Amino acid sequence: MKLKSRLFLSGLIRIVLGFLAIAYPVEALMDLAFIWGFAVCISGVNYILACFNNNLNFDACPRLFLFLSGLLDLFLGGIMISRLGLTALMIPIFAAAWLGLEGLFRIILAFRLIKILRRWWLILLSGIAALLLASAMFVSPFVVGGAYVVSIIAGVLIVSGFCMLFESRLLA
Repeated sequence: MKLKSRLFLSGLIRIVLGFLAIAYPVEALMDLAFIWGFAVCISGVNYILACFNNNLNFDACPRLFLFLSGLLDLFLGGIMISRLGLTALMIPIFAAAWLGLEGLFRIILAFRLIKILRRWWLILLSGIAALLLASAMFVSPFVVGGAYVVSIIAGVLIVSGFCMLFESRLLA
């Protein structure tokens, strides 16, 4: 299969997955929770394997720390995979915390840029909007927060899919 065909097919798959995430947001959030739990388990295995690597210098990071970190990651990853609903509920809470901090930083930045930028108030408004959305996500994390997380994922999939379709058209 040529690169052009692979790009086109990958773009179509991303677009379809993006629209499926919009059509089935709960399932998309559960899939994301599973992938996150699986990634934490892989991280734990990597820590444990690094613990037994003889080529590494363990002055800064002792083997016991790597081994315990790996066990902790495996334990948490196992809980995340076995309790997908709880993990899916936590993803919007983490997103809300990040968005709240981002909004707070934007508000602080806006007041620091008053003398430099004429339209500093746009940064201030975006910070206030981020704080309001974060507050709504904390109040109802699965409804508002889940919809936010899934819409971001779907948007990224759809936009990147169209970009891949466009790239495939540019290839000879």
